[in-house]
Amino acid sequence: MRKGYPWIDRMRIVAAILVVSIHISPLLQLNATADFILTRIVGRLAVPFFFITTSYFLFINGYPSNEKIKKTLIQLSQWYLLSMLIYFPIMIYNHYFQSSDLFIIIKDLLIDGTFYHLWYFPAVMIGIIIVLVLKKYFSIKVSFIVTLFLYFIGLCGDSYYGVIQFPIIKDFINGLFQYMDYTRNGFFFAPLFLMIGVFITEHQSRLTLKGNIVLLVISFLLMSLEAQKIHMLEIVKHDSMYILLPVVSYFLFQLLILHQGERHKNMKDISLYIYIIHPMMIVIVRMIGKTLKLNVIVSHNFIQFICVITLSIGISILINQYLQRGERNETNNV
Repeated sequence: MRKGYPWIDRMRIVAAILVVSIHISPLLQLNATADFILTRIVGRLAVPFFFITTSYFLFINGYPSNEKIKKTLIQLSQWYLLSMLIYFPIMIYNHYFQSSDLFIIIKDLLIDGTFYHLWYFPAVMIGIIIVLVLKKYFSIKVSFIVTLFLYFIGLCGDSYYGVIQFPIIKDFINGLFQYMDYTRNGFFFAPLFLMIGVFITEHQSRLTLKGNIVLLVISFLLMSLEAQKIHMLEIVKHDSMYILLPVVSYFLFQLLILHQGERHKNMKDISLYIYIIHPMMIVIVRMIGKTLKLNVIVSHNFIQFICVITLSIGISILINQYLQRGERNETNNV
């Protein structure tokens, strides 16, 4: 029986919590610098980790079969559809369909996501398709170069938007924003990290644990300086993409797969549920705060964060237990 990667399972929960922190900024009123480090530096590792993990297990036994590809894309599509249905009432409440024309709705559905955190699902699906095509027809070297180029375009529309000086490039990037709200999507953000996952499956690292940790710390510190500098220069349009983010993500994942052992399977599903439902929990917590006149829940980010995390994790565990019980009952009835 193949051993699992328990550190990856644990990191799934950490990454999901980091995503929640990005959407709340829990330390903002306590210490703005600490909040910046948490949400704009550490938190930016979360989604790349999910991308790398997805492609690593998709390609772990070589180029995936058509059946495996189909199963992966169908599962992602189903979760995306379910997530859209969950947030459909909020979209109606926010007059989304009244204020958006058909083009915007299609754009959000296929690229940007129909709710602010749901961009991940179309992004990972588009990214997987791009990586599958590249790997099928080109070498890993050529594939990497293509995804690096796509990432460079993404950088120009994200953290380094203010650096663009050449009219042709600037017009091209601005032209992209007619069809997408951000360049951190399935075309320019996801492919490189998905390709990193593929690369890791094909190239065993020779780094020792100590060497990997040293390189991870050094690259993380350099990325921290990068993030601080570009924010000081006020050149960012968005700040999801840094030059050193792929490097840090690579060493982080290499560190996580060094230890093999018994899996924590529940953490995979629970982290997904946390990711999907946490914006709903933010809405609920704020509604409770306003209804009960508990202004501290609404106004104090850290307290709101604790409430949202507690609800998100608690409900996710209950969902997981309910679904597992249903699976066991189906098995027993067969």
